[in-house]
Amino acid sequence: MRDNMKCKNCHKELIRDEIAIYLRLVNRGAKEYLCIPCLADYFKCEEEDIYLRIERLKTMGCTLFS
Repeated sequence: MRDNMKCKNCHKELIRDEIAIYLRLVNRGAKEYLCIPCLADYFKCEEEDIYLRIERLKTMGCTLFS
């Protein structure tokens, strides 16, 4: 997975889960990503919804979340 990436909106340094959830929900071939607050704004949902989705995908064994 890509390291030292920054959010394309706010330029915050991203963690691996933020990159993985963006790839899963938006575009598998993405080269730029959004942090969780910006992704929640993009989807017009709560940040907690994104965190819950991450945990569910990890539990299901999604390989993006290694």
